[in-house]
Amino acid sequence: MFFKKVMPRKHLEFNQELLDLFIQQVQRPYLKFTSDRKLTMYLQIKSNQEVLDECKDHLDNFFQLQRELYFQINNKMGNILFACCALIADALHNFTDYILNLDFESLREELPKFWFLKATLLKYIDNNLEEYREYDLVKSKFYHL
Repeated sequence: MFFKKVMPRKHLEFNQELLDLFIQQVQRPYLKFTSDRKLTMYLQIKSNQEVLDECKDHLDNFFQLQRELYFQINNKMGNILFACCALIADALHNFTDYILNLDFESLREELPKFWFLKATLLKYIDNNLEEYREYDLVKSKFYHL
C-alpha cells in the first residue's frame, strides 16, 4: 500500500479591498467601454500588416508577462494579479482567431478595448499598488503589455 505524503498548504492571504477596487476601477469600466471616433479613425489609417503585428505583439507580451510574474509575487498581490491577467486574457481571447482568419475589421474593433484596459490597469496599479515591494516589477511588466 502506498501512502501519500501530505504537504502543509501554504496560506495565501486574500486582499478583498484591493480586489473590490480592481472591480470598481478596472473591470466595470472595461466592460462598459465603447470606442470613440478618434480611435476608429486612427486604426483605419493603419495598414492590415501594422494591425496584425501590433496584435501579435500584445499576445506575445501577455504570455511573457504571465511567465515572468508567476513566481515573483507575494501572497497579498497574487489574487489581484490573477484578476488582472484574467481580464487581459478576456480582452485578448479573440485575437488569435482573428489573426488566423485575417479578420482585420474585428482586430480593429478589439484593439481600442484592449488599449483602454491597459491604460485603466496602469492607472489602477499607480493608484493602489505603490506601497507593495513588487510595484516597480508589476508596473514595468504591465506597461510593456
